[in-house]
This record gives sequence, structure tokens and C-alpha cells, in this order.
Amino acid sequence: MPAEIVWPVYVRVGDHPEAHFGDLTLALTATGADGRLRLDNAELRSRLAEFLRAAAEVLDNPSEDDEEPT
Repeated sequence: MPAEIVWPVYVRVGDHPEAHFGDLTLALTATGADGRLRLDNAELRSRLAEFLRAAAEVLDNPSEDDEEPT
């Protein structure tokens, strides 16, 4: 089983409380002579950007059953 890290993604806008938008799961790979597990920073940036674009799409185009903020 490959090693992985799960990072929760929270977003806060203005004075509103932060909301848990979801989790990013990224693989850790053994690289270099020491064989230590490392996270690919380019993959992290790419996956986080993809995650935030998907979140923005939901915010821009909510479904009919989404709750309105209070």
C-alpha cells in the first residue's frame, strides 16, 4: 500500500466561520539516495488548484438543494 497524506481543506471568507470544503489525498514517494518519503510540491499545487476550481464552480452554480448562507 503506497504511503499517502490526507490534508483537510478549510476556507474562511470575511468574518464568517471557516468551512470544511473537503480533503486532498496525495501520494508520498520515496526519492533520493536516503529513500525518505516526500510530497511532490508540483502535484500539491496542481491538485489544490483543481480542488479550488471545483469549489468555485459549485459556489458559482449552486444546485437547487444547496442551503443559502445565513
